[in-house]
Amino acid sequence: MFSGIDFGDKRLNKRLNLFIEQKTRNVQEGSILGATKERGQAKAIYRLLANKKFDLGKVEEQVKITTINQMEGTVLLISDTMDADYNGHKKTEGLGYSSEHVLGVKAHSCIAVKPNGLPIGLLKQFYDTREEAKSTLTAKEKADRTIEEKESYKWLEMLKEAIKDLPEGVTPISICDREGDIYELYALALELESLFVIRVIHDRNTINSDEKMITQLRKTEADATITANIPRDSRANKPPRQVEMDVAGLTVTIKKPNSVKSKNVPDNLTINLVRITEINNTTNDAIEWLLATNLPIKTVEDKMKVVEYYIQRWKIERFHYVLKSGCKVESIQQRSYERIKPLLLIYSVIAMFIMTITYTGRILPNTLCNAFFNEDEWKILYKIIKKAPAPEEPYSMEEAVKYVGQLGGYKRAPSDGPYGLKVVWKGLNKLYELSTNYSILTNISGSP
Repeated sequence: MFSGIDFGDKRLNKRLNLFIEQKTRNVQEGSILGATKERGQAKAIYRLLANKKFDLGKVEEQVKITTINQMEGTVLLISDTMDADYNGHKKTEGLGYSSEHVLGVKAHSCIAVKPNGLPIGLLKQFYDTREEAKSTLTAKEKADRTIEEKESYKWLEMLKEAIKDLPEGVTPISICDREGDIYELYALALELESLFVIRVIHDRNTINSDEKMITQLRKTEADATITANIPRDSRANKPPRQVEMDVAGLTVTIKKPNSVKSKNVPDNLTINLVRITEINNTTNDAIEWLLATNLPIKTVEDKMKVVEYYIQRWKIERFHYVLKSGCKVESIQQRSYERIKPLLLIYSVIAMFIMTITYTGRILPNTLCNAFFNEDEWKILYKIIKKAPAPEEPYSMEEAVKYVGQLGGYKRAPSDGPYGLKVVWKGLNKLYELSTNYSILTNISGSP
């Protein structure tokens, strides 16, 4: 990941790469000491973070280059914000609030994902911590702010940064949840001719009708009724289900809201809207997605493509889950906010690595396992799970990830569903520990 980075000091370059390897092999240890397992190694990482030659900007650039180099064709750029809670760190220098009552950091991330759902990598990450627990601005002062003065400006910054420097042949499509439903963001995307799919929350005025756009969209006759398989929601303890859904689309020209104070934003914007609504369900959990886009919606296939792209937004929720629960990012202990930021970035890269392994096993099952595991690792994995001699040639990632999941506690019962991220990160921890011990024993037995 960071082989191309150069701080102007080979020792620092080597130390950073060693720490990333150590953290990956001890992913559930949030602290530096827990990841390195040795006080001397931990002190070396503390010195690295404090060294004037350590440049977070260079690390961020290397992360982006590595991700870009894996891009081709259509790529979904999925953005969202995560609050990292450091409320117990009262003495951390420069640390402010992530919400009114919680000390912490807001990490706004953009991850790259293929349309088939395979994670590519982390593209960009912004960090913010509020100086004050609660804003002291009056309602009028808040209303008079331009977008550049609001926290929501990060969505515009992310769009510009995410699509910058992408190579020819790559078509980026920005995917955002309802927090990205910002008039100025639509204006910027249209100005940059950048594609987007954003879930709608604001019911905007249009020049087409006296009725607002959501009312118009809900009145638009469906083009088709489709059958969709909704996966199991383990958090809500809901089983998988098959549902019938209506699909409709509409093109509208929306008016600039009075709350938009920027003078260089057009008074009107033309966007496409797509509605997908579950039918024959009178309960409160009936699905309705209202999506804004500048992708074509002429045919039913066009509209379904918009929906399929938006479905992949769930990947960033899984990224945050791995980052918090797997990589233990909220267990970071540093003396300053400035030293928390590089660890957030490093842990995020590792979280994406875990996701890529997991979803490669599902989406590209025939990929050979030596794409992610060295020979010792995949052979040890096979021997432990199959209780038989390992094959001479690497086997598939579908098999490898199932074996890793079993190491992590996956029972393969019919009711379990597919192996998840949690059993994979647990299994990887065990596999790396076993392979390390194997290497140590081999060196001992092979020594004079």
